[in-house]
Amino acid sequence: MGKFLQGKIFTVVLGATVLSLVAGVGSMPAAGGGPLEQLQQSMDQVLEILQDEELKSPERKEERRKRVILVVNEMFDFREMARSSLGQSWNSLSPAEQEKFVGLFTSLVEERYIGKIDSYTDQKVVFTKELVKGDRAMIYTSIVDKDLDIPIVYRLQKENDRWLAVDLKIENVSLVVNYRRDFDVIMRKEKFAGLVEKINSQLEKMQTSN
Repeated sequence: MGKFLQGKIFTVVLGATVLSLVAGVGSMPAAGGGPLEQLQQSMDQVLEILQDEELKSPERKEERRKRVILVVNEMFDFREMARSSLGQSWNSLSPAEQEKFVGLFTSLVEERYIGKIDSYTDQKVVFTKELVKGDRAMIYTSIVDKDLDIPIVYRLQKENDRWLAVDLKIENVSLVVNYRRDFDVIMRKEKFAGLVEKINSQLEKMQTSN
């Protein structure tokens, strides 16, 4: 399906994002009501779910996944991410196709997210800088794990009273840009129907392996 959706870069990016959700948070204090505070609150919510001993039982695995997904959905603006990941191709889709793609894109990110949740436990997130300009913000963080120090930058936009992530970069590699490159190749060769088929195939593989 292309190098990004096959998983190498995507796994690194989303794996690191999961680290930032499940890891202990350190350094820079949060400002009241701002993007940094809301990002930290999301991380705390996921950590609370993962540390709940009752939810760790096999029979409650699906409940645990659903709870994490609810937090993830409140953290990201999946519609904006989906639109950006298609670039100019987004405007060529009908409203119904756009809604279909948003659903598929959301499921793809959710499955990658939840598939990595249990793989990371002892890392730490350090918040290094918060930049806010109007309704846009950048939150600079680092994942610290033994000898690793991985920079991750969250790009957020304000929707009403919520700050939602619309992209993230790990070591200056953008999740949305990498998707856009891969999707563009598929759209040019196989059109929207081909892209839908490939994403559905990817989802089936991930759901089977989880």
